[in-house]
Amino acid sequence: MVHVRQDGPVAPVWDCHAHIYGPWERFPVPADAAYLPEAAPMSRLLALHERLGVTHGVIVQAACYRHDHAALLDAIAATGGAYRGVALVDDTMDDGTLRELHEGGVRGIRFNFMGHLPGERDTDKLLRTAERVAALGWHVLLHGRLAELLPVLDTWAGVDIPMVIDHMARPSLQAPWTDDERGALIAHLGNPYRWIKLSGVDRFAGGDAHAWPDARPLARRLLDAAPDRSIWGSDWPHPNIEGAAPDDSALLAFVRALCGDAALADAVLAGNPRRLYG
Repeated sequence: MVHVRQDGPVAPVWDCHAHIYGPWERFPVPADAAYLPEAAPMSRLLALHERLGVTHGVIVQAACYRHDHAALLDAIAATGGAYRGVALVDDTMDDGTLRELHEGGVRGIRFNFMGHLPGERDTDKLLRTAERVAALGWHVLLHGRLAELLPVLDTWAGVDIPMVIDHMARPSLQAPWTDDERGALIAHLGNPYRWIKLSGVDRFAGGDAHAWPDARPLARRLLDAAPDRSIWGSDWPHPNIEGAAPDDSALLAFVRALCGDAALADAVLAGNPRRLYG
């Protein structure tokens, strides 16, 4: 069993978004998977987290594994409860399977609206699934570009289920949002059940680390809109990314600098995720 090493008191830091792939001899992906990643097993993620000082993590089920959560559950179990999971669930999954996922450390589900990823798009079906998992105390992760997410957020404006907007709704330096789009997202973040994940700055810049500062004004506005409902994730190992993978220590440094003071950084990196994931 792999354990997260903690020598003496350590300030908690949560990485709320990482994926794992493999090892292939134990957890292969189907040949017709949505994408075929390179191996990135839990042992490598734990080594990275130890180097970064990350004490807790959230494993987000990779689309290439579909509804086979064996790798995710094995990874969570190896940490003795320090990590949580976000599953891929649809309306065909029975209550017994949901309970097994919960007992294995899953605390949320992800709805994909990105065109290259599989998943249900019917908001009525998705809402029924969201209501089922909400009874377990789970939240919903919404992954898509802002133009895809705003109609969903509008439709579900009165739904009192925690929903996390993944990767800041995938902003792009090449295709900036309009003032109306940005304002609509900030308005939705005024809802006490809506959260924002301050991740994906590297994708915003199209892989150009020199352009990360250009993302700071927008990221700060989103943070200011929901400082008690903002979390951070690395997105390791950065699947389907343009160019080279970013330096994860630089991503963590970016969000610390974005927060600006220790109290807000502690909320984003520890207090807020602890409330969301327990």
